[in-house]
Amino acid sequence: METSISRRHLLGGVAMAAAAAPDFANLRKDFPRALNETYFNSAAQHPLGNHTVRGMQKYIEFLHLGPGQGRQDFWEHGFAQVKPMFARLINAKPSEVALCPSTTIGENILLNGMDLRGGNVVTNDLHYTASLANYLTRQKEHGLDVRIVKSRDWAIDLKDMERAVDRKTKLIAVSWVSSVNGHVENLKALSDLAHSHGGYLFADIIQGCGASPLDVKAMGIDMASCAMYKWLQGEHGFGFLYLREDLAGKAVKPTQFTGHPDYNYSPWTSTPKPGAGPWIHRAPNGLAAFEPGTPSVITYAAQYESFQYIEKLGVANIRAHARTLTDRLQKELPALGFTPITPRDSESSIVTFLCRDAEAVRQKIRRAAETGKARISITGPNSALTVGRFGNHIRFSVSVFNNQDDITRVLEVLS
Repeated sequence: METSISRRHLLGGVAMAAAAAPDFANLRKDFPRALNETYFNSAAQHPLGNHTVRGMQKYIEFLHLGPGQGRQDFWEHGFAQVKPMFARLINAKPSEVALCPSTTIGENILLNGMDLRGGNVVTNDLHYTASLANYLTRQKEHGLDVRIVKSRDWAIDLKDMERAVDRKTKLIAVSWVSSVNGHVENLKALSDLAHSHGGYLFADIIQGCGASPLDVKAMGIDMASCAMYKWLQGEHGFGFLYLREDLAGKAVKPTQFTGHPDYNYSPWTSTPKPGAGPWIHRAPNGLAAFEPGTPSVITYAAQYESFQYIEKLGVANIRAHARTLTDRLQKELPALGFTPITPRDSESSIVTFLCRDAEAVRQKIRRAAETGKARISITGPNSALTVGRFGNHIRFSVSVFNNQDDITRVLEVLS
């Protein structure tokens, strides 16, 4: 059974430029939340770095005070760079990137633009739960043939996916990295499988993009979507949609129409174009036709700074740093009674364990906070650690600010 993907496959076999190894101990101060509590939940919400907050502040200051004293309009100084920055991160062309409100909305935009009639969609139970709900709703409301492959021992067997695919398969849709346990899909194998049957591959990349190297060309990804508030170190509000350029308007058609008309009559123009009619419609072309409305510009102002930060660190270095921490959790937590459900060689920053008694774990964490031993919040959507997910899961997700002291502290709390 295929339970993991090698680093060679993760990188797509393509040589990727790596930045010089940064001093991760020194950059911890860039994330004040990491100094205030022991935080292991970047897979839910990445703490905002000083640079990210500064991007928002600069945007607000310009809108509040106007130009002057170094203040610039982000619309003119930075916004146009955001798509190319994301494209570089995933090895795509900027013309293959559109802005979209969220990962799930991006997936819906792509699906809504496809002709799925008479076909089927193959996915699996480690895909994001909201995505599975999306497909099940289409099954109920539209009669779409949806085939959900069940995991075995918390991994997806490629042979099970192969058995679910046939000549009517229009799409294979998966999460590149599962939010459940960090399982990493072999996207190249799934892409080859989809293409050999005349279908396409969609990947939800939010749980890996910015934390692990990603090459959409080498992996054969046809379409993908990603929000910014996890490993891209940004905030909620918007994200990115990737669509292979040759598929735009053909295999996937835009379903949200925008643009602007030129008024070809007086008094709007003194020189109407003869024979053109009263309105000359200027519709957006390519991926721009998939963008709905005005984006959350402040979110992209923050992301612009985060992209620069990630580029400076280098994704390969980020991954190498996280690996030292997840490896230690995998090694030492089982002795404390936690059963790993993440493959030991998984190339993701998420590791999940089964615990015998989730409430007992919560009590240990609460006592640690009361005694000053450690501060690990476990309530609310922005908690520092996910405990009790799916009943008995405890999920750790590490990022650039985490260090071995964090691991030591949580091991002491849980012992």
